[in-house]
Amino acid sequence: MSSPFPDHDWFIEQVRREQAGLRVFVRSLGLRAEAADDVAQEAFVVAFEKLQTFERGTNFGAWVRTIARFLVGKELRREDRRQRVLAEHVAEILAGDEVPVPDDAAAKAEALKRCLAELPERGRRLVQQRYFEDIAPAVIASHEGRTANEIRQALFRLRTALHDCITRRLAEQPA
Repeated sequence: MSSPFPDHDWFIEQVRREQAGLRVFVRSLGLRAEAADDVAQEAFVVAFEKLQTFERGTNFGAWVRTIARFLVGKELRREDRRQRVLAEHVAEILAGDEVPVPDDAAAKAEALKRCLAELPERGRRLVQQRYFEDIAPAVIASHEGRTANEIRQALFRLRTALHDCITRRLAEQPA
C-alpha cells in the first residue's frame, strides 16, 4: 500500500539514514544529551513540514543539519535565558534585600529543604527532575504526557512558591 503523501516513504528512508548522525551533530554543538535528542527530533519534524521546499537531488543530510543548527541556536539561547532567570531567582532567594537574611548558609539550605518538603509530591518530583537532575522540560513533558510549556509553567509556579516559603522562613529566623 502506498502512502497518500508521495514523498512519505522517501522521507522515512532519509530519516533512518540520517538520524544517528544528526544526533551526534546536534550533540557536538553543545547541547546536553536529552536536549540533543529533542532537537534532532524537532529538526526532522520541521524538515517534514518544509519538505516541499527541499530540492530533490541535493544533500538531505546537509539540509536537515542546517535546520538543526538553527534549532540548536534557539535552544542554547533559551537555556541561557533559563539559567539567567534561575540564577537571578536563586540570588533573590538567598540574598533578597526585602528580608533580613541570616549570614548562615546552613539556615538558607534548611529553609529550602523544609520548603521542598512542603510541596506536593508531584511538585517535588518536578523540581528534582529539572533542577537537581538537569532534565529538560521537553523530556519531562514527554514522560508526563504534558507539553513542555505546561512543565515550564508548573516550574514557574513552583519557584514562586519556594521563593515565598523561603522568604517567610528566613524572616522568622531570629536576627
